[in-house]
Amino acid sequence: MANIQFGLTDHLEGPRDRSSVQIYDEVSELVKLADRLGVRYAWFTEHHAHIHEGHLPTPLLFAVHMLGQTRRIRLGTAVICLNLHHPLDAAEQTAVADVLSRGRLAPGFGSGSTPREFELFGAAETGEDERHARFEQALEIIRSVWSGAFDQAEPSGQQAYFAIPPHQPLPVASSELWKRTWIAVNSAGSAGIAGRLGLNMLFSHLRTPAQYREYSAVYRRAGGTGLIAANRPVFIGPDDATAWSRAEPALRILWRRFRAEGKIPADTPEPESAKELVHHPINFIVGGPESVARQIQALHDEAPFDVANVEVRWAGLDHETVSDSLRRLMEQVAPMLQH
Repeated sequence: MANIQFGLTDHLEGPRDRSSVQIYDEVSELVKLADRLGVRYAWFTEHHAHIHEGHLPTPLLFAVHMLGQTRRIRLGTAVICLNLHHPLDAAEQTAVADVLSRGRLAPGFGSGSTPREFELFGAAETGEDERHARFEQALEIIRSVWSGAFDQAEPSGQQAYFAIPPHQPLPVASSELWKRTWIAVNSAGSAGIAGRLGLNMLFSHLRTPAQYREYSAVYRRAGGTGLIAANRPVFIGPDDATAWSRAEPALRILWRRFRAEGKIPADTPEPESAKELVHHPINFIVGGPESVARQIQALHDEAPFDVANVEVRWAGLDHETVSDSLRRLMEQVAPMLQH
């Protein structure tokens, strides 16, 4: 068996006409429960103008808010879309959050965002090579700012995208913060960046085990030695039959949403069987505790990882049902996945 830690990711999604206060309160309760149950991480995602149904444009604020309501869980961002923000501003805000967290901040950064979000920020979309070059340089700036002595050297082999005068930033972040930092990896290029800079890797649930293996190999070749987190939507019921029955409405909502968003071809007929709804690109794990443990173990066997990063909250599942699923994950599934 693998010795797998667990993380929780939430996009704070909900209909536009639902109160953001209600959504924030609901996710806060889940994170407090996760803390009591021994979940290692809780990450929150950046979305603007209700893109991807998200109600949270500033995930770092939510992470800091949860610091005062939890005791052990590491709180962070999965992710801050760094191409929408100046790296000096991102560095200073995360440094303050790190000081406040006393070692519990787990920041995550990503290089991508949607075309609509680029438009909102007046930012130009670029090709992948330039986007990754800007992203890597921004991360190097963040690392330097966190150290408290910024003296940006000329980048080797790439354009200088940011002009920041040498200065002595405050506050100085913990020397361990860089080791607690994660990069969203959805391509071989971003895996190489994570490896070269010595950061941890976060995978999306939209990726296959074969892609996980590919990115991990690139990461290790680039010198990466940090943690790897695989991501999957998960629902655990008391037994398999009950789990499928309770999850089916959520699965159908998600499947239709993915088809509307183009992740599933528009002419694809909706499957009659609920079990046909969970395949790629949805990649949803459903079942009773023993079944879910086997599925997580099988994913680990195909593409080894350190953290099972789960998404438990979906449209079609009420708050108490989601809370029960999270309890079963940590009280019944997690012990099956330890040495």
